[in-house]
Formats: sequence, structure tokens, C-alpha cells
Amino acid sequence: MAELDESLSERELDVLRYVAQGASNREIALELTISHNTVKVHLRNIFAKLGVSSRTEATTVALQMGLVSIPGMETAVERESAPPLVAATGKPAAGEAPPLTTPTWAEPTAAATAAEESAAPAGRSARLAWGWGVIVVLLLGGLLLVTSGQLWPQAAPTAAPLDTPTPITVTAIEGSNWQDHGSLPQPRAGMAAAVIGLDLYLIGGETAAGDVVDTVTVYQTGSRVWLTAAPKPTAVTEATSAVLFGELYVVGGRTTNDRLTAGVEAYSPANNAWRRVAALPQPVAGGLTLSNGSFLFHFGGWDGQNYLADSYRYDPGADSWRPLPPMSHPRAWAAGENVAGQLYVVGGYDGQQDLAVCESFDPNENRWHSCPDMLQPRAGASAASLFNRLYIIGGGLHGEVSYSELYDPGDQLWSVINTPMLLAGGRWTALAAATVERDIFAVGGRQGAELRPNAFVYIPFPYQISIPVAPAVRD
Repeated sequence: MAELDESLSERELDVLRYVAQGASNREIALELTISHNTVKVHLRNIFAKLGVSSRTEATTVALQMGLVSIPGMETAVERESAPPLVAATGKPAAGEAPPLTTPTWAEPTAAATAAEESAAPAGRSARLAWGWGVIVVLLLGGLLLVTSGQLWPQAAPTAAPLDTPTPITVTAIEGSNWQDHGSLPQPRAGMAAAVIGLDLYLIGGETAAGDVVDTVTVYQTGSRVWLTAAPKPTAVTEATSAVLFGELYVVGGRTTNDRLTAGVEAYSPANNAWRRVAALPQPVAGGLTLSNGSFLFHFGGWDGQNYLADSYRYDPGADSWRPLPPMSHPRAWAAGENVAGQLYVVGGYDGQQDLAVCESFDPNENRWHSCPDMLQPRAGASAASLFNRLYIIGGGLHGEVSYSELYDPGDQLWSVINTPMLLAGGRWTALAAATVERDIFAVGGRQGAELRPNAFVYIPFPYQISIPVAPAVRD
């Protein structure tokens, strides 16, 4: 595995030069006569060696180091070093963030949509010119963002690091595929959660005292230790999050003054810093944000008076949201994930009852499809995907549930996941669930009126069987 500060190979430098020109993975593969997967491997190694998490960051660092150059551009761009994560021992001090405002927004015209979908580079020279222009704009724009307050460089959290962070002790829960990974540094419910690499990020949430916090804690699953990252500029709970191009986006939610927000803030692990992006068209809590790797999608939620069927897509290139066809059922506190390119939205609450409704959005067709109802109605659950299957963990916002559920899109069938944590009370809501490699983490949340302090891990495939292959017999 590539390590930070390790020198780039000649082939990696070739790939990096094309990245700086704005070339896509496919174009790089064609130019260098290598496979698409090989390009991905080189990019992963480049990101690791440069200590970055996106193509833009890789280009910026490469320009500073002199690994690539832009004709006619000789001024180096200054880049402050990022503060490190520290061991989590409590709530970090949070600075006061500038208010987030909702931008002017309008539905795109049919002509604009058609132009967007049909646009393509006119040729290699045009693509190169476009690439250099984008890089210059991004670099200069980054400096403007820092000086104008759109990007918040973070000071190191005030919590003192532990002398020796103690790894969590893992305990198997007898008679199940579950493990107990001990307690969170601070029990919370209503957290936004996302996974980057092997790290599980928990953002914001609400404490047992009812305080909405800006805390960001990171569980390093490899070393099994908790760390504290830069606090979120706006404290929020009942928000939702997804990862796009190596950054973690936190969307909407309820703030410290018990008001709903349309704000969207993005976190860069490489810089341990937050920035503000285009807000949702309206304030919303209890919505669901998913990523398909190119765009963010936001579904449903509650605007303080109504339960919503609204759907939106966020384009990071244009930094804007546009409307999509609405869901068939208005709802908030639904669960869902991206499974094989289909964006599933399951369950939720419509203002009268918990739902068992399942539907999926196809980003390529720009339309919704129905799927079989869950075995039990549930709201306030959380979801994860693994090996093209959808896992719905917990729930029970307005009615008890006795197990979690698994959906197989191939068979279009739901099945039971035995969940010991639900046997005690039949309710486990406002938890955070996410997949890290082959494990599904289910963290925090509420058990009835009490906060659940634990981090649990569900292992769908606890055993691996290796079958030796006999050597071929030659005549």
C-alpha cells in the first residue's frame, strides 16, 4: 500500500499530469494504453502518497511541489498545513460560524437540461484548454473562499490528546452475528454518519441533555480508537450526509435554536476543514441524502409543517440543486442507500404512521420504481449496503419493531436480521449505520427515551472458507 511522502513512480507522474489537464479516467486509460482499473489503482496510490482525497487537491499539491506545471503560470499557491486529528476525550471547542443562506434557485428549463446532458468536449486541444482554465479558477477561487469566510480553516481542537489512545475491546454478542465495540466518547442520537476509507465519521447529533452539538468524532476501525476532528461550523441534529469525491457533505437538519436549516457544509479529511456549499431550496430535517459517485441526491424530510415527497440532485460542478420527480409517498426519517446504482428509500413517517413502503430512484432513467414493502413498518431506522444488498437496522419511531431487515434486489425479497438490541425494547431510532469493508456499523441512537451509548457491528459473513485448488495433472 502506498504511504504518505513516498515518491511517485514514472507511471503515476504520467497519470497525474493528465489529471492536471482535466482528463477523465477513460481518457487517461486511452492515452497511456492501460486499463480503466489500472488508472484507478494509480490514482489511489497518488492520493495516498500526496496525502489528498480528490483530483483537485492532487493537482494543487502537485503544482506546489513542481510535479506538474501550467504554461504561463509560475506563481506558487500557498497552502496551510492541516491540523491533525486528536484523540477524543470530550467535546471540542467550537467557533461561531457565519450564517448559512439559501441561494436564489430556479428549476432549469428543458433546453438547459438537454444542453447539460448533451455537452461533450470538442476535442483534445479544447479539453486541455478547459482543464487549465478550470485549474486556475479552482486555485484562485480557493484563495478567495479562504479570505471571504466560505472555507473555515480549523484550529486544533482544545481537547487534550490521550497519552496512549486505548483500542476498544471487542466483545461478541453470543448467539448472533453482532459484536459490541464499546461506548462512544459521547453518547448521541440523530448524528449524520459517513465512511471515508476505513474511518467512520459521526457528525453532530443530540446529547442526553438535549443539546445539539457540533462534535465530529472519528472511529478508526483499523486501530479501533476514537479521534476528534474539526467541529462542524453549524451544530445540527437530524441531518443527513453522504460522501462525494472524497468529501463528506452534511445536509439540512435541526439547529441549536430548534430551527430547521437548509444549510449544506462539506468536510475535507485531507485538510481537516469545513466549507459551505449551496443550500437546499428549503429548510428540512429528517431527510435522506445519498450519493451515486457523481452527484448527491436528497429525498423527503420535514419542513416544520409538512412531510415532503420532494427530491433534489446536487451538482458539485455547478454548486447547485435541481428538482427531480417526487417520491410516491411523502415522508421523513426514512432509511436508504445506493445499491447497485439504484437509490433506495425505505420506510419513514408520513405524519400519521410509520411506513413499510419501499421505492428506488434510477439516476440514469430519472424515474422512480416500486419495490416490495418491508416486513414491518419502521421509521427512524438507518441503512447500509453490502454486496448489492440493502440492510435496514433498527427503527420504531411510532411503533415497536422486533428485528432488522435485509433486502435482496435480485430476488426482490425481504428477510429477517436477528437484532439482540431490539429484544429489550423494540425501538432503536436515530442511530447511525454505515458499511466499512465487510462489516456494518450501527452506532448510538435512542432506545426508547434513553440514549444508547454503544457502537455495534453486524457481520453478515462471519466465516470465510478457503478451498485449496489441486494442481493440474499433466499426462
